[in-house]
Amino acid sequence: MADPVIEISGVWLPNKGAELMAHTVVAELGKRLPGARFASTPQGPQEARDAIGMTGIVERDRKLQPKGLERYLPFGRKRVSHVIDISGFAYGDFWGVKKARDRAGAHIRAGRPTYLLPQAFGPFKDDELAQEMRHILQGARYFAARDLVSQAHLDALKAGKPIPLLPDITMSLNISDRQVKTPAEPFGCLVLNAKTIEAGAATEDELMSLYTRVAQTMRDAGAQPVIVLHEPVGDRPMSERLAKAAGGLPIVDLPDARDIKAFIARARIVVTGRFHGLVNGLAGGVPSFAVSWSHKYGELLSDFGRPDASYKGDADDFIRRIAEELAAPDGAQAEKTRLAAVAAEKKAALGALWDHLAKDITRG
Repeated sequence: MADPVIEISGVWLPNKGAELMAHTVVAELGKRLPGARFASTPQGPQEARDAIGMTGIVERDRKLQPKGLERYLPFGRKRVSHVIDISGFAYGDFWGVKKARDRAGAHIRAGRPTYLLPQAFGPFKDDELAQEMRHILQGARYFAARDLVSQAHLDALKAGKPIPLLPDITMSLNISDRQVKTPAEPFGCLVLNAKTIEAGAATEDELMSLYTRVAQTMRDAGAQPVIVLHEPVGDRPMSERLAKAAGGLPIVDLPDARDIKAFIARARIVVTGRFHGLVNGLAGGVPSFAVSWSHKYGELLSDFGRPDASYKGDADDFIRRIAEELAAPDGAQAEKTRLAAVAAEKKAALGALWDHLAKDITRG
């Protein structure tokens, strides 16, 4: 067959987790399919897509100036041979049937081989959405859930297919060659998420109080607290407010998601409201805590043997657990070793996934 042209669907580039997933697809499939070309819809700055290795897709009726035309697939989706969906969390009642129908559903109806990589799914209480999801599952070349709750939501659709369970794909991305500057002394990462407020899990004042206490707990234990921007647009106002409230904390704003992953992996401890901040910490062997707004945080922590490392509304208990983690340097090394072993198992499972996808894509 001709070299594949693979559309990476569901990329929202202001979000560093989405950028990291796109980097992972290009890196893992690119080394297995050397002639493959990757593309995405023109969302976010083209420079960001260029850095990942994705050309832009435009529909036939879009007018383009000759300059820069080489960045685009000349015939839009007509050239796309396969679709890799890395939406993360876009299929469920919260998003509705339209998104499902316009995204994976549209690709499958158009006859494009479509692969939904491990992500969060559900619930599907809306009958129209449930019907659309059955169509998607039955038509997809591959799909997998990222957690047990999502797997149960998909199983409940009774689409007639087993639902695989696999880790977040970014765990397989190798960032050992990334050169990032980190504090000379031990440091802890604070990663905020505006969606925690939007989802009703906490108010902004509650989060400011909680993270300020976490920062002080880190200081008391000899770890410099550092705010890491994982969504540089949506999370910046809240992060700047915390920086002032906690006595002038530094804010780390790295343009490349791979460098964020590398920075977090070198921390002493991570406290995060961003899911991929949690993935980056745990996959890097860093003791990590979550300020959660969704089941996916608890599922991931349980996978790594840390079911109690999530904020559940009791700030005193949460701070106590963080203080205990920081108070035992010998125990911290043992925990890092244990987390690294769990991460290695998950990376091996993902290696088998990438091998399977590459083999399936080559069959057309």
